[in-house]
Amino acid sequence: MLYADLTLFHLVNGLAGKTAVLDTAMVCIAKYGPLLFALILLRTWLAHPDTPEAKMANRTAVIHAICSAMIGLGMNQVIGHFYFRPRPYAEHAVALLLDRSPDPSFPSDHSTGGFSLASSLFLADKKTGALSLGFAALLAFSRVYTGAHYPLDVVGGAVTGILATALVHASRKRLEPVTRFVLSVWDRKVRL
Repeated sequence: MLYADLTLFHLVNGLAGKTAVLDTAMVCIAKYGPLLFALILLRTWLAHPDTPEAKMANRTAVIHAICSAMIGLGMNQVIGHFYFRPRPYAEHAVALLLDRSPDPSFPSDHSTGGFSLASSLFLADKKTGALSLGFAALLAFSRVYTGAHYPLDVVGGAVTGILATALVHASRKRLEPVTRFVLSVWDRKVRL
């Protein structure tokens, strides 16, 4: 393990247990942060922009974001199959604020999900995307703060998330049939 990774982990995780309000906030973000992304996607999907084209662009962005997250999390499963990095609490004394997990530490699924969704939203809407990227970074920080991951785990998760978004963005023309199918199913269900 890199010395700098462990040093930075202890620096961030060393903040835990000193302030109850900060601990509670970081635990909430680390555990429930993905729900905020779900709400952002739902808001984007249900938004009522001025034109049908803008509404279609919003919904396409949501579909692409979900595809990016699925691909990123799939990449994590492959990486975890070939390289199992134990969680920090399995090898070191840490201030653990979350339940233990049997999953590999590298790369962080929370970080991958957050950054894949946020970077997808950024490609569609810079303002929503920038706020989402800021929250993805906070989610990644909270995972280190709470003792669930090393810093390189969340950086690795950010990389897989952004890479998945880049793959979806590069393949967006090939995804048009999927997008049209999802939108047609939604339109039929909403009309009923």
